[in-house]
Amino acid sequence: MMVIFWGANITIIKVALKHFDPIAFNCLRFFIASLTMLFLYRDVLKDRLEKRELLSLLILGVLGNTIYQFLFINGVKYTFVSHTSILLGTTPIFTAAFSKFSGYEVVRKRIWFGILLSFTGVLLIVFGRWDFLQTGLHANIGDLFIVLASFVWSIYTTYSKNLISEYSSRDYILYTVLFGTMFIIPFSIPALRAQDWDALTGADWGALVYSAMMALVFGYSAWYYGVQKLGSTRTSVYSNLTPVAGLCIGMIFLGERLSALQWLGAAIIFTGLLLNRLQTGVVAAAAYPEEVFDASVTK
Repeated sequence: MMVIFWGANITIIKVALKHFDPIAFNCLRFFIASLTMLFLYRDVLKDRLEKRELLSLLILGVLGNTIYQFLFINGVKYTFVSHTSILLGTTPIFTAAFSKFSGYEVVRKRIWFGILLSFTGVLLIVFGRWDFLQTGLHANIGDLFIVLASFVWSIYTTYSKNLISEYSSRDYILYTVLFGTMFIIPFSIPALRAQDWDALTGADWGALVYSAMMALVFGYSAWYYGVQKLGSTRTSVYSNLTPVAGLCIGMIFLGERLSALQWLGAAIIFTGLLLNRLQTGVVAAAAYPEEVFDASVTK
């Protein structure tokens, strides 16, 4: 479900940014998401956190929300949806590297092979479209934004493991989103003032609500539930399904069709995911005791 919502989110944001300033759009969707999470996860505010842990949550919140979202939203604004999909597909590679060299997870050869196999599928999906030879690949600053966003998100995901294991994924999500939003709002004031509010349509406001509720509130919750249950590396591999979901949504609602190479890419991605799924218990078992994978464990 997370993959479906995130797959649609890239296209929805791209359309909304025709009328929305990207910084203003990002600020509003995080404000809505923060209020929603405060209501849904209000019980976690009863948990006592040490000052050191609050500082860690603050740093990761700024990194994974303020900085990442700035890079992501501007990347979507200035590059193509297909470019965004492929470059976000590098996230599992970054995450596996950080997890391995930080000692958080033991990444076996089958996991690496599944990651690279899935990324190969992403390449086929993007470069295998019917009109690629006519349109070509045009590098721009938006591509750089997305690559940096993938790098930042990998750090955010990898170093979440200790805090999620110590408390719960809900604690981590709520505090990091709140801290991230606290820094997003003041930097967004000029964009909010410059925004042409009269140019916005009902579809633009609908896109804002969708991006806040489905991509952020549900998407973040599902992602970190996955990190807690599966480990950061195996969870991040599922992000390679995002371009598949985006293409399927385009087929249903926009009448788009897949080429033979794109169908092959989708099959390869599912094969890579299957290889990682069959490697149950291997990725993180050496670094963490079994009980940290129980979603009910809280401090």
